[in-house]
Amino acid sequence: MHATLDHFRRAHGYGRALAAPQVGIGKRVVAMNLGAQPFALLNPEIIWQSDNFFEVWDDCLSIPNRIVRVRRHCSVSVRFWDDQWRERNWTQLPMDLSELVQHEIDHLDGILMLDRAWGDDPIRPIAEHSRLVGAGRPKQCLSLDQIG
Repeated sequence: MHATLDHFRRAHGYGRALAAPQVGIGKRVVAMNLGAQPFALLNPEIIWQSDNFFEVWDDCLSIPNRIVRVRRHCSVSVRFWDDQWRERNWTQLPMDLSELVQHEIDHLDGILMLDRAWGDDPIRPIAEHSRLVGAGRPKQCLSLDQIG
């Protein structure tokens, strides 16, 4: 999985994580590379999520020619096991990592970003990635009432 993620990053210029079902592996495993050394989340589960949400332009290795506007919780806490089978807990993750974890756990649950498309004209070509993704990174969290 790490080799596949690395290959995709070299070919497309983005990609921080890959869920096992994306490469035909029926396990609850997420391979991640956030810039230091690759690691895996085994059997991850969200154990807490904030009440506030944000909108973000999401990209995905499974649909490399599109970006999709989605709504995500501003923060989540996740429990998982590392590659040494030690239990780990990440609590109240910042928005960028929270969004990534939610996206990958969605894959483990059979949900694609297309299933979470939100707002007007939410599915755009990947050619608009740099314009929309950079501009679309959230600056603040909003309540569900504030974003509709």
